[in-house]
Amino acid sequence: MISAQVVADSKNEFGNRLTTFQITFPRIILAEVNTHRMLSKNTASSRAIPFNKLLEMVKTNPFIPIAWQKDHKGMQGVEYHEENIGHMYSRWLQARDTAVYQAQELAKMDVTKQLCNRLLEPFMWCTMLISGTEWENFFHLRCPKYQTIQG
Repeated sequence: MISAQVVADSKNEFGNRLTTFQITFPRIILAEVNTHRMLSKNTASSRAIPFNKLLEMVKTNPFIPIAWQKDHKGMQGVEYHEENIGHMYSRWLQARDTAVYQAQELAKMDVTKQLCNRLLEPFMWCTMLISGTEWENFFHLRCPKYQTIQG
């Protein structure tokens, strides 16, 4: 479900290029994307999406890590688990099921979607329009070399 599409690309009379992407990515990295202040961003709000619609999205198409990185110091590790991947995958989906159950229970108590939807965020996908003129550092920091091992 990770995707990126160029929706606008132009240069001004001085040759400066402005590129706008529509991107879909795991919601859990939204805060990391937002740290790049030189980019202009507009993100779909999980508070605005009706609870039942978001619930169905998380049930049928949850975010599941594509690689299981080992614990590490610093911003980016380089070692990945190669064993017990199926067990990690299963645990992730159990956590999703628990979040779904608890969000449904709160919704039954007439709790606002703004709170119920927050419980589902680790398993959501996020769509954003993002525009910028300087992409080299952004891609350097956000494009690690993954070993894609799934269970």
